[in-house]
Amino acid sequence: MWTTVALVVTVLVFIFYKSSHRPSNFPPGPLVIPFLGHVVSIMIHSLPVAMMKLATKYGNIVSFKSLGEWTVLISDTELMRTTMADSAYADRMQLMLFNIRDQILLGKKWTQLGIIGTNGEVWKNQRRFTLRTLKDLGFGRRSIEPIITSELEELVEYFTQRQGQKLNIALLFNRSVVNVLWAMVIGKRFSHNDTRLHDLVDKVQNIARSFNIFHPALQFPWIHKVFPNLKVIKDIERCMKDLLAFIEEETAQHKKETGGADDLSSYLGAYQLEMKEAQREGRETPLTLPHLKANILELFMAGSETTSTTMSWAIYLMACNPEVQRRVQEELDQVVGRDNLPTFEHMDSLPYTTATIYEVQRIGNILPVGVPRQTSRDVTLQGYHIPKGTGVILNLSAAHRDPKYWKYPDRFYPQHFLTPEGKVLKPDSFLPFGFGKRVCLGESLARLELFSFMTTLMHRFSWRLSDDPRVFSKVNMIRMPPSYTVTATSRTDDSTITRKG
Repeated sequence: MWTTVALVVTVLVFIFYKSSHRPSNFPPGPLVIPFLGHVVSIMIHSLPVAMMKLATKYGNIVSFKSLGEWTVLISDTELMRTTMADSAYADRMQLMLFNIRDQILLGKKWTQLGIIGTNGEVWKNQRRFTLRTLKDLGFGRRSIEPIITSELEELVEYFTQRQGQKLNIALLFNRSVVNVLWAMVIGKRFSHNDTRLHDLVDKVQNIARSFNIFHPALQFPWIHKVFPNLKVIKDIERCMKDLLAFIEEETAQHKKETGGADDLSSYLGAYQLEMKEAQREGRETPLTLPHLKANILELFMAGSETTSTTMSWAIYLMACNPEVQRRVQEELDQVVGRDNLPTFEHMDSLPYTTATIYEVQRIGNILPVGVPRQTSRDVTLQGYHIPKGTGVILNLSAAHRDPKYWKYPDRFYPQHFLTPEGKVLKPDSFLPFGFGKRVCLGESLARLELFSFMTTLMHRFSWRLSDDPRVFSKVNMIRMPPSYTVTATSRTDDSTITRKG
């Protein structure tokens, strides 16, 4: 009996040692719990809190295990910028969320479809074509302004009709931002009363908010095999199927409306035209129908939830800081005029407003950590050896609270982005869209949308929080403002407003 006990203890000690033993010259970190690693702490505290606790205790380079996989957390601003610019850190970890999508599209695992979760030539080809095409369509340029203006007109009308009422406004911004993207992707927009727009927003939102990289069911395929009916998996599968079906239906409708003719007025049309020309010329192309569907889905996932959440933060922070709101409105009145509405032509003449938008992004900190990467080869980082295939997470929360760069790290203070002379300043520690080779594809569009939505809504209305309770929800990948209701009061008579540019 004692021999058996001794053998079991020896085996357990060996397993514990092997699972917790760090590779040679590897960054320090917490004690590893066999099999689970550090995942329990992450699930209990939420992702950004767990990451900040690690950085506070172990320093700017920390290693930890999550369900058997080693990950390195980087929390120093300069190190983050260095790694984001280095191709050795540009690969993506395999993400179960995209594996589910790829299985729906092709019935295969880890197929490498789309942009966000792909590497190498697949990533380069899809990103290059998508970025070039969207730029041609006005993505990040002033020609996108009429599309954004259409959304703003509906929003202004909505708030004008509901002055003084308590409003929960979060989904309003989702609808507007999704509509801007849909106009570029397929060349049309929905009315805000259209139930198909509501369904589209709900599906995109559900998928984006399910993107928890450390949820055990979303890390390893074997969990899906052993527990095929897990609710989190089933919910994502259902939303993915519904959203892909929506994209397929709209694609078929687009073909019907255009009669199959070439269409360069939308991303969908340009992508299909490139596939058609390659087939006609008998040449290979990296553009395929499954890639097209995956790209469209990712554009909505990455481009809608982040911008709409930032706008929800903006209204909340303006209502919480009436003095900042007043200064923004005074600058708008002086530069734009009370009888006009802001346009892109005013962007360079509104430094305090621009600084306020940046400060909303910093305090809102909607992506506390970047989308996980992994090393494509063995690397050395500040003397530590990091093997090929190691996960890398960038702690953007640390950058946005770094006292080396921010006078009041935990306070809403737009002057963080202004020089003593009142000109706009962007510190190196400001990284809301990432940096380097994997910088957010939609950064330029997001900047224009945030400017237009923020300036118009601040210029037209004054915002005040109601007395309803405000409760923060647990953070997965996207940090939401607390639940809140707000009242809007018009600053001027609608009939006197004209748009001049």
